[in-house]
Amino acid sequence: MNGADTGTSAMDRKAGMNCPQCGTFIETTIFQLLTTNALVCPSCCLRLNIDRVKSRQAFDALRKVQAAQDNLESRSKFNR
Repeated sequence: MNGADTGTSAMDRKAGMNCPQCGTFIETTIFQLLTTNALVCPSCCLRLNIDRVKSRQAFDALRKVQAAQDNLESRSKFNR
């Protein structure tokens, strides 16, 4: 077994990041990242502002991922 394997598949993991100040996991979604200007740590209340200009390429990629997820979801509902 690989040492990096935590027993959780990529599909089961929550999206987000660890707070740089306290280490608490800040859960988020692609939709939240695309529509908010900041993430706030639920533990220490650190506010992480999102620089949309410097992050333009990342936001373009997130929009594509969101569109693909929406497309997949609509197709799976249609096929039921």
